[in-house]
Amino acid sequence: MSQPTVVIYDRLSRLFAEEAPDHRITACRRYAESRGWHVVHIATDTNVSGASRLEDREGMREVLSWMPRADFVLATRLDRFARSVLEFQRLLDAAKASDATVVTADGVVSPENSSIIINVLSAFAQYERELITTRITDSKKYFKARGNHLGGLPPYGYSVSGPVNNKRWIIDETAAAVLREAADKLTNHGASLSGLARELNERGVLPPADHARQRDGRKLRGGKWYTTTLRDVLYTPAVRGWLVQATPGSKRGALTNQPVLDAEGMPVSAGPEILSAEIWSSVRAVIDGKSKGRGAERTGKALLLHIALCSECEGPMYRQRREVRGQDFSTYVCRNGVGKYGTHKPNVITAHHLDALVTADYLKRFGRFALKRWVNPDGSAVLQLSEVTTQIERLAGNLGQLDPNGTAARIVISQLTALEKRQAELRTEAEHTEGRWVDAGGTVAEEWNRRDNEGRRALLKDLGAYVVIRPATPGSPRRFDPSRVSVEFEGPAWFRDDPAAGELAAIAAAEADSRGVAA
Repeated sequence: MSQPTVVIYDRLSRLFAEEAPDHRITACRRYAESRGWHVVHIATDTNVSGASRLEDREGMREVLSWMPRADFVLATRLDRFARSVLEFQRLLDAAKASDATVVTADGVVSPENSSIIINVLSAFAQYERELITTRITDSKKYFKARGNHLGGLPPYGYSVSGPVNNKRWIIDETAAAVLREAADKLTNHGASLSGLARELNERGVLPPADHARQRDGRKLRGGKWYTTTLRDVLYTPAVRGWLVQATPGSKRGALTNQPVLDAEGMPVSAGPEILSAEIWSSVRAVIDGKSKGRGAERTGKALLLHIALCSECEGPMYRQRREVRGQDFSTYVCRNGVGKYGTHKPNVITAHHLDALVTADYLKRFGRFALKRWVNPDGSAVLQLSEVTTQIERLAGNLGQLDPNGTAARIVISQLTALEKRQAELRTEAEHTEGRWVDAGGTVAEEWNRRDNEGRRALLKDLGAYVVIRPATPGSPRRFDPSRVSVEFEGPAWFRDDPAAGELAAIAAAEADSRGVAA
């Protein structure tokens, strides 16, 4: 009979010399030894609250990743696992789905009484869950009606001030100045969103997320302004000082958010306005006028954006759209070779011929390869497994009360089939403690055919594609010349991480090509 295995876990809210985890881990080791268990892993969390979610703790993620290969999960006391009944119940559910048992070295939870503890805590967890839901819902309604800040980051242009129960927005002058300047240039000076975003980046103005991080004294992430970023912070009703909420039936976003209204149908104010009603209306009109069919499907024609490079300056080639009588005469152009201020000779090439050349080369090299995706072992699979297992048990219980030949029974059976398939996938995923590439289903060519140009561009980037274009020789005929184009692929990321697998796949692809020629 094989020796039972155990994972030891310890957590500290604050690290002090007299509270170092060593003595608790030693106690766990002694307990495991007395039971005849083999310790396979030790995980710790320091400066982590016991009320935090399991997946937000680095050490607990290690425990969840090891759980499918351990018989027991051990801590000195229950409060080392969690100080939230809900989170401890989630841990118990994950352990149940993994056929592991949660125990404590102080004997409160032992292999002999764990089932009793689980049943008691389940009842308390359900009661606490209902209380929390009711309390949060009522609090949000109350504070929303008063125009109080409800938590999280305030909109760009504002910071938060005031006591805990009466937080309001105040103007962040640094960010508000950026909004007012952008609004003035858009409405009065013919500026474009893309040009303004580029200018802000050149001036070193921090985008919203990094601005908030700098204000709070946190590490910057090196973000940039994008056209959509600038559009969103100007378009949102929050710049009027209004509290906003998602439009019913749509995702929360600057383009779809609407003001929170009071009992008289007036917007609820959470702080002073940054843009006046007149300026804000003008800004929205300009943005709407320049948008290309808001809500319509984008064509995504620039297949090689940031992939096609100029040989002269190594800068990106941009697609210049031009259509005459229904025919596409678009080109890829290097901006540094245009006009009297160009730094090198013109570099222009026909777009649809270049797209076709790169597509054919790409599919020839990689079309038969199986598509892969990267999976990180963050313990989430174990948590999902416990949730799926609970759903299966609930549906299976309901099935026994239904007419076997009825419509409801057939629906439940189909749901059970899908859940059992997902359960098997999660069990396989939970068995891995290291990140890995997994089969995404189908070949690269099949995925290419399913995607639009934006998705195909992402595939090209995943395979490390870059295309270098040389300027045309003076006096040469004005037609597409493939010799000006150099197409290079670093190969799929999953092969760059595993060169041996890449070499084998390349050999297999070459053999398949030779068989096709022979046939």
